[in-house]
Amino acid sequence: MLIPRWARTGIHHIWVWLLAAVCVSIVVWALLQLRSTPSYIKATWIWDASIISSQTEEIVAFAEQYDINLIYLHIEPTTLRPQDYRDFIQTASRASIRVEALGGDPNWALTANRGSISDLVSWVKAFNRSAKPDEQFQGIHVDIEPYLLSEWKKDQDAVVKQWMKNVVYLIAETKKDSTLLVSADLPFWIDTVTVPGKSEKVSNWMVERLDSITLMAYRNHAQGPNGIVDIVHSIVTDANARKSGSVLVGVNILESKEGANVSFHQDGTAEMESQLAILQDELAENPAFAGSAVHDYESWLHASRREE
Repeated sequence: MLIPRWARTGIHHIWVWLLAAVCVSIVVWALLQLRSTPSYIKATWIWDASIISSQTEEIVAFAEQYDINLIYLHIEPTTLRPQDYRDFIQTASRASIRVEALGGDPNWALTANRGSISDLVSWVKAFNRSAKPDEQFQGIHVDIEPYLLSEWKKDQDAVVKQWMKNVVYLIAETKKDSTLLVSADLPFWIDTVTVPGKSEKVSNWMVERLDSITLMAYRNHAQGPNGIVDIVHSIVTDANARKSGSVLVGVNILESKEGANVSFHQDGTAEMESQLAILQDELAENPAFAGSAVHDYESWLHASRREE
């Protein structure tokens, strides 16, 4: 039986409409999957940079095993050749691991020691200029911790003012003729410190200026009173409202004398991974939350070896 032309045209239109509907459904489903599974950062610190000259492959393999995609690598110009850094970054880049230049000292908070900040920025920029794109640092990460200075107890406001000025200087110098990111370690309680003469929290001030902050939220449990989520909630919530810098939440696996609840040293890597997964679930609805960081690589490595 022959089907009239008008009927064939109608059937054709129906099939086109159904195919378009299926395609739209697939695209919507894919977008929902992407929204529900955000890509988080997982970082670690390498303080003894000398190990990269002989352990590059081991470090990168460890990073791949634990899904590390960002390394804060300490800069030691007098003990390591630029080529050592270039080789390490290139190998890390091939494994989709970003590397940021790490530096800092409590004295870097004082304007009298601004030269140390300038030296770091100048060295990183000169290094990047002489390196191939996949051998370059992606950012500068500082660990300053001015509250360890004796001056902090004597005149906290004076130290905070100088610290803020040096952070402004760090950002300005880094961003001048470069696309380097700038980030910093901060204690989880920094939201209890205010900008001198104002009601603004130092944590908010930092979040609005830095590309990201890494909170040192050194606890060995994610949930409950005085847990990781509890102690970072305020800063993450404030960062959400500002829609500016992102927040990484750092935990510790280094052996600590500050108490049993501040490190995963005794609990082990499996428990740490479990608590980090809980942390991620708890903070997943916060746009400012960018991931986690583990302090530090060598302690993490030693902990994993104890468990073998």
